[in-house]
Amino acid sequence: MTARRVYGAAPFNVPGEFIGIDFSPDSKHLWAALSTGEYSHSHVVSFDVASGNAVKQHKANGHLRVVHALPGNEVLVGGWGIIHRLSAKGSVVWTLEDGQHLRLAGMSADRSRFVTIEDNVAQVRDVEGHAVVHKLKEMEGDLYAVAFSADGAWLATGSSKGVVRLFDARTGKAQAKRKSTRVLALAFSPSGGHLLVGHGNGKVELWDLPTLKPVKPFVGRHEFGKGRGPAGCRWVGFSADGTRAYSLGNEGQVRTWSVPDGDDGPTLKVPSRHLQGPVTVLSPDGRWLASGSTQGALSVWSMEDLAPIAGAAAPSPILGLALTPDTVVAASNKAFVSWDLGSGARNEVEANFPPTDVKALSSGTLVRLDHSSIYVEKSLSESSPEAFELVSYASGPLALSRDETRIAAPAQERAQVWVLKRSLLHADLVHKERVQACAFGPEDAWLATADDALHLWRLGKKPELIRDIALDGGGHVEGLAVSPRGWIAVSMIEIDRDDADSWLLLVDPRSGETLCRLDRPDAVLGQVFFAGDTRVVVADSLGRLLHVDATDPANARWLEPVPEDASATSLVKKARPIARLGDTVAHVGPDGSVVVETLKDGPRDKGAPFLLDAAPKQRSGKNVLAQKPEGLFEKRLEGARFLFGGRFRDATPAFREGLLKELGASVAARPDAQVTHLVLGNGAAASVASGLKAKGATFAELSERHFMELLLPTTAEALAMLRNEVKDGRARWNSWRKRYLDAQGERFPVPLQGVDLAGLKLGAYRLQVLDFTEARLQGVDFTKADLTDTVFRGADLREAKFTRASCYRAVFSGAKLRGARFDGADVTWNRFDGADLRDVDFSGAKMLSVDFRGADLTGAKMPGNAKESKYDEKTRWPKGYKP
Repeated sequence: MTARRVYGAAPFNVPGEFIGIDFSPDSKHLWAALSTGEYSHSHVVSFDVASGNAVKQHKANGHLRVVHALPGNEVLVGGWGIIHRLSAKGSVVWTLEDGQHLRLAGMSADRSRFVTIEDNVAQVRDVEGHAVVHKLKEMEGDLYAVAFSADGAWLATGSSKGVVRLFDARTGKAQAKRKSTRVLALAFSPSGGHLLVGHGNGKVELWDLPTLKPVKPFVGRHEFGKGRGPAGCRWVGFSADGTRAYSLGNEGQVRTWSVPDGDDGPTLKVPSRHLQGPVTVLSPDGRWLASGSTQGALSVWSMEDLAPIAGAAAPSPILGLALTPDTVVAASNKAFVSWDLGSGARNEVEANFPPTDVKALSSGTLVRLDHSSIYVEKSLSESSPEAFELVSYASGPLALSRDETRIAAPAQERAQVWVLKRSLLHADLVHKERVQACAFGPEDAWLATADDALHLWRLGKKPELIRDIALDGGGHVEGLAVSPRGWIAVSMIEIDRDDADSWLLLVDPRSGETLCRLDRPDAVLGQVFFAGDTRVVVADSLGRLLHVDATDPANARWLEPVPEDASATSLVKKARPIARLGDTVAHVGPDGSVVVETLKDGPRDKGAPFLLDAAPKQRSGKNVLAQKPEGLFEKRLEGARFLFGGRFRDATPAFREGLLKELGASVAARPDAQVTHLVLGNGAAASVASGLKAKGATFAELSERHFMELLLPTTAEALAMLRNEVKDGRARWNSWRKRYLDAQGERFPVPLQGVDLAGLKLGAYRLQVLDFTEARLQGVDFTKADLTDTVFRGADLREAKFTRASCYRAVFSGAKLRGARFDGADVTWNRFDGADLRDVDFSGAKMLSVDFRGADLTGAKMPGNAKESKYDEKTRWPKGYKP
């Protein structure tokens, strides 16, 4: 491997998750408490502020969360129920252990005294031997904040019920009290004349000392943004000269205020890789500000100009990676970041909500996952429209087909296959358990999916299950890959992560046989790929690429030997993603940066690919999937007999019995030999199944969710009802939809993409949260229909009538709507991006926050009350109209 390049590397970083930080008394070092994935031990690391390099690292017992630096390179570290004083060499000077609620909460400026809190009791202790000097009890709420004045004369406490008390720190006697709202942070001014108070409601106040009276007009506030409410104030502090006050809110902004006037000053944004309200500290000399609480690099700024003293680090944790010919892209909980491979130029786009992932086509097009939304874009952009939405939020990484036309996505108990260019759902594969990974087989002829077993699906016009394969070891799947010929590699980890036990399985898809298991106790294995057919490459938690010689899959071996004394006691137990484009591979390095290097393919297997054309006899595995019977209405479940055991959230008797009767099935009150389906809810006794077997019954076992799936109408049934081709079609449709909508209908989609309902009157049908992507709906009358969250992406809706319809949050992206009418319709939060809206009549519509980016509205009639519409340079407006 050559040409190794690193992106997002930064100083003030070592492997692990930073939890607590503090500057040394001379401001030359920054100490950090570091979690490395173990609960019994933690690490404490010291960085040189001038260079950002780690200079000391100690290990200590307990899950440590707080660090306070002492003179002489000693530190005080604390977790729940335990506090250590460590010497400059890392040895324990003394240990204080008490109840689990005990925590280290504050330190005097001269580092001679510290405060512990246990619920509503604060104890001032001597650093030398942790002897209690004063015991202070708060009668109104638990204690959330403490602070010493610079000269050590005062001590302030703040409680959950908003009570702030001022004590003489030398005698422990109360001097003043003030009641306000919940207090999260306190700080004394250098002169001791003011107290800065940060509240849970985002308010920041300056109080006079010793009276505790608010100083007017100083009132600061932290907010999440317009209409999103207050952001709690997590930290406060003063500049060295006392003329500026600082505060950090949950929105991730460090705000500055003049003292005593409270005028706004410059604002500093904490990088998104930090947790909300990260631990923050000012250096004693007032020159530096640092924020922690991150799996990535610490952030350090110069307080002279609020400029960072190091470059931007990679986001953290990195959940997905992608490589294009020009960029490498990383996805994390809070952001997507790309770097130019040549110049290193950085671009960042905010993520909405985890989970996230990103894949790239060889053309450079990105496919980006943000919770349940999929974006297809030429480069990272906040203005990119959603291409389509998964049925639920993702439960594993995306998988790209070999021809790059389709994407497979784990979506809880489903694996969905989508056609990228058309945003069309190709397959919706139902599983018993949460799907963790997907991978396409050779020539995209089949798909491998993994929940707690491995499943192989033939991807024809109508996808079908080939076989289920039990997975050796029963762990969690982190990576899944298929070689060019068809060998399957699965990386797995223990579900209980007290240790890092991981293993790699090599599976023959033709027989379902596990050919080889390779254990790896020294690291957590992450995502995996084949370099040719004879080499497997796995990203691990230590930032390495591990290689497996799979020339003979039954006798595969690690090329990097496993240490004989391998131990997981100092590991960051996080599985890592991987990306590949040609001979270039990207992975996460030991410090959380992105490493890009060259890796050549191994030899290709010259044998014919395993296309699995013929349907072999099904081999039972650990997880056998329920298949939906064919047929229509009364014939579909004719002869089926259901027995229910346990408690059901959605499939209540009122829900299920009418539908089962309608579909020709019967319900058993107790076990008998005629039962064909056993549906188990929460708390179902294990004896139910054995009792049925004793009766001689042959039955399928279903979860509540799979039972709900079984009763969904097929496409043919849905069309028959919507076209009113069966008796009481509309009433039957609405009765069925009401049952499912009441039971969270969006979780149970009906396959209606591409259907033909042109010219029908559908206004009286329940159509909420349905997907009509690419459906033929020309001239359909939707008068008074409720179309909330309904998707018409790419549909043909020319001349459709939406009179007085509720179109709240409906998606019309790329749809053909020429000549459609929206008289009196509620058009709020709709997407018409890329739609053909020529000659559409919106004149009588109620319109708010509509997305018209890329839409053609030539000749359209617009309402006079349109507000907050989105548009771009591609939007074509009616003549004379100005948004």
